[in-house]
Amino acid sequence: MKTPMPRSQRGAATLAVALMLLAAMLLALVAANRNLLLELRQSANQSESTLAFEAAEAGLEWATALLNDSTARGDDCLLAAGGASFRERHLNTASAALTPRELRPACVFGAEGWACGCPADTAAFPDTTVANGAAFALRLEPGPHPGLLRLSAVGCSRWSGECRPDGSGSDRAVSRHAAVLALQPALASPPAAALTMRPAAVEPASFFAAHFGVSKAAWLRQPAVRTLDCQGECSAALAALASEGVTLVALPGDLLLRGPLTLGTPQRPMLIVASGTVQLQGAVTLHGVLYGNGIAWSAPAATVNGALFSEGAAGGDTSLVLTRDADVLDALRTRQGSFVRLPGSWRDF
Repeated sequence: MKTPMPRSQRGAATLAVALMLLAAMLLALVAANRNLLLELRQSANQSESTLAFEAAEAGLEWATALLNDSTARGDDCLLAAGGASFRERHLNTASAALTPRELRPACVFGAEGWACGCPADTAAFPDTTVANGAAFALRLEPGPHPGLLRLSAVGCSRWSGECRPDGSGSDRAVSRHAAVLALQPALASPPAAALTMRPAAVEPASFFAAHFGVSKAAWLRQPAVRTLDCQGECSAALAALASEGVTLVALPGDLLLRGPLTLGTPQRPMLIVASGTVQLQGAVTLHGVLYGNGIAWSAPAATVNGALFSEGAAGGDTSLVLTRDADVLDALRTRQGSFVRLPGSWRDF
């Protein structure tokens, strides 16, 4: 016959089992909490890394776009009348090699969007009173071969450390990206004569590609080309674009240029491609190149320092002063055009 366990012993056993269960639950909660904290830290690190990665990629895209924008920019990288373009600020455009300057533009993101600094000859900080979020800093360097540029971007999850010109602050996450850029010239093969007409045996598409290096459709898609939705009398509209610093213009139809009018300079020539006929009337002065389906001119005298291309007829009175300007044509070949990423050249490291 079994002797019943005393009530006090049964209570002690129950208490021991309950304490063991509580201890096991506590250990499980501690482990779960530790895993939760680890996942939170990993999530925060992933978020910071993603911010830095996307900031660096945004820097490459932003710099490439501004390199292909000929409008004038201020120290805050915004449009500014009478200033230098982003390309002129950061590249030595007086040289055919387009050597980079020792400057480091940077941008930081905030509630109002991006605030940027584009130095001209000294450090220019973004306006950190309105932004202190993810940031990127850029550097342009000579590429692996002559005529190429290396664009490097450092992305930071916060405006600190490597993204700041002075290096102050500590980085939470940093991402470094780089790409090699090549210039797609505005005029790949300058003409041998001041007036070049398409031979009857040559197709218009082949005539254009022989001098511009690409098809007309591809040339018109260049980021640096501004399409002007104007047909006929477009003198005022073109003068406005020229005042903004635009140098490559495409028009969908006929073009009438009536003087007095001055377009382009020897340092910044203009290249205008019209799908229709180009007419010069009066005192029009152009430093650059005109391309049209046909070209005509009439007195008073117009002056073109550069070259004329015609897919069809070309003619007029004797008033036209036409000079093949080798410096203007060389500028369009070596310093005007669109920068493009070389396939396979970009790296994330």
